[in-house]
Amino acid sequence: MSSWFVSAAPTGPNFAGVHRNFAQEAFYGPLVQEDTEWLCAGGFVTETQTFYATTEQGELIMCQVIHSSVGVWYPSIQFTFRYVNPTTSKHVWKSTAVTNFTVGGAKLDKRSSKSDQFTITVDPSKPNLYTIQGKYDDETQISLTYEALTPGWKLGAGPRGGMSYFGQLKPATTQPGTQPDLSGGADGYCVHRFWPRCAIKGILRLGTDVIQIEDARGTFIHAIQGMRPNVLASAWNFANFQSPASGGEGVALTMMEFTSCPAYGPQKVNIGSIVVGDKLVAVVAGGDGIQGGSVALHYEAVNDVETGYDAPGAIKYTWEGLTLSGEDDNLKPSASSNDISSAEIDQKLLTSKPGEPYATQGLVEKVDVLGQIPYLLKKFVNYAAGTKPYIYTWLNPVDAKVVTPGQGAKTVKGTLFSEATFVS
Repeated sequence: MSSWFVSAAPTGPNFAGVHRNFAQEAFYGPLVQEDTEWLCAGGFVTETQTFYATTEQGELIMCQVIHSSVGVWYPSIQFTFRYVNPTTSKHVWKSTAVTNFTVGGAKLDKRSSKSDQFTITVDPSKPNLYTIQGKYDDETQISLTYEALTPGWKLGAGPRGGMSYFGQLKPATTQPGTQPDLSGGADGYCVHRFWPRCAIKGILRLGTDVIQIEDARGTFIHAIQGMRPNVLASAWNFANFQSPASGGEGVALTMMEFTSCPAYGPQKVNIGSIVVGDKLVAVVAGGDGIQGGSVALHYEAVNDVETGYDAPGAIKYTWEGLTLSGEDDNLKPSASSNDISSAEIDQKLLTSKPGEPYATQGLVEKVDVLGQIPYLLKKFVNYAAGTKPYIYTWLNPVDAKVVTPGQGAKTVKGTLFSEATFVS
């Protein structure tokens, strides 16, 4: 993690990745209200709100709302849930079609949403708290609160903060206020906004089991893909490391990476953050055109005959960025280029031997993407012969190496939920 930001000439003139749109001193972009409001756009737009949590026992909780628009048809909306307990091998997966979906409401803004299956509420007087009530069926019900412990972020401030643009780049708009600029790319856009460290409490009702959630830690991500997903990216990597609430380390490491399709490069875009002591200490970026920053490196790859992809035997995640300081969301990067915070996780996955079918430690699931997306969306994206997207998901206890100015290096234990997605 000794390298630092050195730019190279871009390889995709019709793609403006967010990692290259802002200088390293401007990577931290505070969230404004509009960043986490529901857009619910028409055309080909997929919008998600995803809530992740890991408990002190290493359990995983995930719930997600997926709003998928396909041309002129009525949007398809799904409400999904996953619970994994590695100790007991209990794994619950639910996905239900949403009916009567609305956003806002009496005394609420568009950060809140509801349907016949759930309510997800942000009280405007408590903007750092989400309350989630959901019923997937008679066997699966959830009641959770997510409280942000650190400021949220996007990469870069302003209307174009967080935005990667596809197609010819248009001049920046001069629209008033804080509305995100969705029109910067002629072909579309992609954006992610993060709450990197949240405190989670609540109850899960799973069949006859009632699971009390106390002092879990996790992250919330609001993402929008403003174009067909198979045209946007050929691969994704995601990592969410959370140290437990006890112990006082307060470490969260978050990373999101995609590789744009050949028509737009291809280029890697990698963004992430480092939280230490429940404080946001760095927002980082990496990818093509940048050396250092943040990297997800697959190695010891093995061909998985089940999917046809060369799947990772191990993944090394690194984060490196200017250290932030300040209070609340008024954070500023250090003026010294030597004032660096960094982190590293080297996740060994492979358990199979040469000649054996691909097997890995902590595999939650290999997800056949086309088997789970709505029919209309599948109809429009599954036109490339032989393309069969898969998501590999893992949940493992790992050690993270963290270095911050003044505190030096330390090793922190926690739980890593990670994904590797192969689209084409």
